[in-house]
Amino acid sequence: MVAKFINLCKLFFYIQKSNLKTAFLNTGDALVNVLMMTINNLSFIFMWWVIFHNKGNINGWTFSEMALLFAVSNNAFATYALFARGIQNLPEYISNGNLDNYLLTPRSSLFIVSTSESTFANWGDYLTGFIMYFLSGYVGWKTFFLMLLTSFLAFVILYSVRLIVSCFAFFTSDTQRLGDNIFMAFLTFGMQPATIFTGWYKILFLTIIPAGFLSLVPVRIITEFEWKDLLLMILASIFFATVAIRFYHWGLKYYSSGNRFGVR
Repeated sequence: MVAKFINLCKLFFYIQKSNLKTAFLNTGDALVNVLMMTINNLSFIFMWWVIFHNKGNINGWTFSEMALLFAVSNNAFATYALFARGIQNLPEYISNGNLDNYLLTPRSSLFIVSTSESTFANWGDYLTGFIMYFLSGYVGWKTFFLMLLTSFLAFVILYSVRLIVSCFAFFTSDTQRLGDNIFMAFLTFGMQPATIFTGWYKILFLTIIPAGFLSLVPVRIITEFEWKDLLLMILASIFFATVAIRFYHWGLKYYSSGNRFGVR
């Protein structure tokens, strides 16, 4: 088990090294793309700064809490886009039969599919995340560590949601756009001030649409640390990851390259 994990880590670093070499075939373009991604993110955040500057707070949340939300969500999305974005192509691989290429490898097919694509421009999301952390005012070694930890746990949940919606393709055709729309809706919910969701909406925000683990819970952990909140987020990440991985392996039982959708 340990040897297998070490081999996967070696493969992961080899893939990332190859992705970096590809990205830096044109260094100027790579750096400009990162810069433009950062500017695009900051321009969106500026809109929220204007809202909070004029309104003051939204149900107790100020721009400081909103900045932490952007720190966590941007870092989580950057991790997904840089190291696991390939999972969004799963519906295409299923429909055209290219998933066979990944199933025939001695490595985990899910791991290979996930790491098969990376977007270098999303390093700009990391840059944005750290900028927003330092602008939040909650700066310190403890909050910095909690920001990194909650960002990783948020990534696990974000990845799990994307994997689940991608696996719909095992059971029906033309799910690429549906999966993209559901995933973007999930991200949109997660980028809103968490305090606008109350009552039953808050329950949905943490369960059926677990976007609260991109915003409400991480911000609460960083600003008002309690072990129960951190435990909740850890358990949620384990739960959604387990459901997603099992759903993928269940879907594989219904996959047959000879009977794939759109056979020519």
